[in-house]
Amino acid sequence: MPSRGMSAEDKRITVLAMLHESREPWLLKDVEKAASKRGVVIQAVKDVVQSLVDDDLVHVDKIGTMNWYWAFPGEATNKARAALEAAESTKAQMDAEIAALAKGVAEEKKKNPVTAEHEEMSAGLSQARELNQKLHVELETFSSSNPETVDAMRQGAKISKQAANVWTDNVFMMKSWAENKMGDKEQVAQFFKTEGINLNTFDYIE
Repeated sequence: MPSRGMSAEDKRITVLAMLHESREPWLLKDVEKAASKRGVVIQAVKDVVQSLVDDDLVHVDKIGTMNWYWAFPGEATNKARAALEAAESTKAQMDAEIAALAKGVAEEKKKNPVTAEHEEMSAGLSQARELNQKLHVELETFSSSNPETVDAMRQGAKISKQAANVWTDNVFMMKSWAENKMGDKEQVAQFFKTEGINLNTFDYIE
């Protein structure tokens, strides 16, 4: 079985180590020759060197018509350390921001403890909505019924309408209570809107 070639990362490590060891500038053709002796395919050396330049691990300067490449041993370690410190600083900053946001949310909840009130209003609105749906079903049935059942259903519809208007009273009472409790009419209107009730059009059944 033929031996497996070097991986791309192994090639980078080999070339970079070679430049670190020499501590001198190299021409690309010399890098290719030396790297090929260490197992890097000569045709791949140019791309390997360019990848190291792109990652700022190898420096290149053009002197005259020729490019010279070099790298210092301590630079890679220093760059890694700087990157780690920057990452740690960013993490610390993000942790501080998250803590500040959490504190702000907690303080806001203390100033505006409306969770229980919202639940109470939601429960009342759910009951009103269920009754409203029941009324719509009855009215649809009423409109499609034969004459023999009209009188009986008219009485049932009247009772349902009265019950619906009682719940409409409850909705308006909850609206007034919430506005007095929260002191913010827009917030109350938004709450009812999210529950499917537009206070601008919500009214009694005639």
